[in-house]
Amino acid sequence: MTGFGRILEALNEAGVRYVIVGGIAVIRHGVVRATRDIDALVPAREIASANVRGLMSALRATRPDGSPHREEDLSGRRTLHLHTAHGDLDLMPERDEPLSFDAVAARAQMRRVDGVSALVCSLADLVALKRIAGRERDLVDLSDLEAAHGTLPDSRESD
Repeated sequence: MTGFGRILEALNEAGVRYVIVGGIAVIRHGVVRATRDIDALVPAREIASANVRGLMSALRATRPDGSPHREEDLSGRRTLHLHTAHGDLDLMPERDEPLSFDAVAARAQMRRVDGVSALVCSLADLVALKRIAGRERDLVDLSDLEAAHGTLPDSRESD
């Protein structure tokens, strides 16, 4: 098991509610590419929860620069970037409907990621999130997903 599997195990053991989005979701939807971290969508209130605090303690997580997290990092308004010995984890607070955590989780599928069960977002939600972000890496991912799947969904349709 790689570091990603250990991070996912820790998320599951801590009871954090999450759905995998980002690079790992792109990979699980058939695109071969590398990724440096795990991106997980979480309910905004989850970031300040005892579960996330327990996860941070279990993983000895720091900020990316190695400094300890501050209380304001746990506000749930911004992505919480966790640096761990096993790799990096970004906990992204949910968006408004129709990309709320509950809606994305309802459309997600349980998959094995590095030997660990994890919810992975649907192709339609992944496409929507990539289009919203619109960074260069997201545009490349969208092009690669289109090459793998053909025409991409315009809305959160069933995969």
